[in-house]
Amino acid sequence: MKKTSFVAVCNLLMLYLFLSCSRLDHNINIHVSDSEHYYKMYAHFNPDETRRLEEYMNYKIGYKSKMSFINTRIDGDLSLDNHTTFYIKKYPGYIEIKFDKDQNSADAYYRIKDLCEGIKKALAG
Repeated sequence: MKKTSFVAVCNLLMLYLFLSCSRLDHNINIHVSDSEHYYKMYAHFNPDETRRLEEYMNYKIGYKSKMSFINTRIDGDLSLDNHTTFYIKKYPGYIEIKFDKDQNSADAYYRIKDLCEGIKKALAG
């Protein structure tokens, strides 16, 4: 009888550890910095949430610029039709945006800031 209880406790412990570890994939790490010359945002997140991010980016800036972020890996400068330029690095589970305020208009800054705020909301679910 003691052996059966021990096995049951071990199984419950393993189930608890499995469920705890599976929830770790839902962690989101987002960092935003807004200095005099740059606005930066980067996020690490569950790669399964990448599609939601890509769809949001398509909705916000992709359709207007006739580009798609779906199933893309990006590492470079991006120029939009409205002359907004910024650096973006994106792959499943990660995005980084670096916006140079000196090379862009104030209106462009507010659009990128709005984009990044929306990305945070989209990743939060």
